Amino acid sequence: MNDLIHAPFTRLVLASLLFLSSCGGGSSSEPAPATIPDPVPVSILVEVYDPATNWVWENVAVRIVEADHEWSNCACVNQWEDWYWTDSNGQVVLTEYDLAYADVGFREDGFGRAMMWPRWFEDEATVLLEVWADGFVPVYVEVDLCWCQPDVMVSVPFQ
Repeated sequence: MNDLIHAPFTRLVLASLLFLSSCGGGSSSEPAPATIPDPVPVSILVEVYDPATNWVWENVAVRIVEADHEWSNCACVNQWEDWYWTDSNGQVVLTEYDLAYADVGFREDGFGRAMMWPRWFEDEATVLLEVWADGFVPVYVEVDLCWCQPDVMVSVPFQ
């Protein structure tokens, strides 16, 4: 008699478990939704130095000239004459706000920052910088930016 009571109960438990395991999970053949990485802000740290002495140059002007983006297929020229001056370490940081303000074609987020997106057709750009000081010939340098390395440091020889 004990076996008769447990047999239907066992069948009921097994049936309930099978029913619950098939609920809400969807088909296992459906791929999981892909997560898209977030865009990242970009910046450039410029260090200006004298190659003859390896000393850094203080009060040297750096300007964003233009940027070439793979998503626009054009070189967007900076319409402003904004110069950024190197500090006592011979460095100047061109922040994501500076790059956005230069209006050289960077896509921006809601905070007005120049951003790089992770998709293959919008994850690279080249920024042309001009380095200048009174009495010296200007030097132009191209800086490559990408989503995989959004913060770049470049050392510029200047004499």
